[in-house]
Amino acid sequence: MLILLGLFVHDWYKREYPRPPDELPSQARIQYPFYHRRAVESLRRFSQLPGPERRAVVKNLESAMMTMEEWLAFLGRSGCQVLCLGECHEESTRRFLSEAFFAKFRVDLLLLEATPDELAQLMKKMRAGRRYYPLLGADIMNVMRSVRGRSPDVMIHGIEETEQQQVQARSLVRSRDRSMARNFWSHYRPGMRHIILVGRLHSTNDPNWLFGRLRGQAPDPLKQRMVNTWVLGEHQNGPLEAFLFFLDEAGIEPQTKAFVIPDTRALPPRLRKWFPTLDCQLLEQYRTLIVFRG
Repeated sequence: MLILLGLFVHDWYKREYPRPPDELPSQARIQYPFYHRRAVESLRRFSQLPGPERRAVVKNLESAMMTMEEWLAFLGRSGCQVLCLGECHEESTRRFLSEAFFAKFRVDLLLLEATPDELAQLMKKMRAGRRYYPLLGADIMNVMRSVRGRSPDVMIHGIEETEQQQVQARSLVRSRDRSMARNFWSHYRPGMRHIILVGRLHSTNDPNWLFGRLRGQAPDPLKQRMVNTWVLGEHQNGPLEAFLFFLDEAGIEPQTKAFVIPDTRALPPRLRKWFPTLDCQLLEQYRTLIVFRG
């Protein structure tokens, strides 16, 4: 009996007080050899362009990128009311967001990929001073503290599909994103700044996923004030890694460790042809890309 009790307590402690994972990220510059071939071929094509065309490509790319600080200032002036931050649920991404975004940008409402009950437990842990606790496999405590530190009056809500909604929508296709959209609108406040932090697929333009669904449901004036992004590290996606290798070797390396492409439509059509998978997976699906390196 004591052994069983000990095992129960041990399991409970691991669930209640999870430890941050031991992160040993690879230092290899090339981690996706399959996509790297595309970078090498694109560099060959770039080198064969006449000088004026090469300079035009460089100028276009440089004008299409901003530092994180420049983008935050731009975003603040833009009147954006709904910003959907798509992410890979990784510690590095949450750490970057807490330090480089939420600690510096005022937020009125933060919508998380958690049910109301899950959010209540997270809020309780934060108020108790918990330094680390994961949501979907990565720490959310620092994000929530950063939001509160920069925006003390922020309202935080969970928009994940509840068990009751799952039962009610069992026969519907993509019921989870339908429920999440419904939950978002229940918390929507006209004229206020809403930040949605969700997995990257929920943030695509696809009308079956969350952001695409929200944009399809929004009135026209609001549509113009909605932006979807993917926030990702340089080695979290193969096509992106290949594109960054191209930028570095072509002498277009951004001068900061994090940079933003605020409007993916501004990238040269030639680059889209050279990197078709990047175009399909990222450029066509997201208005904005936020890239952090190192």
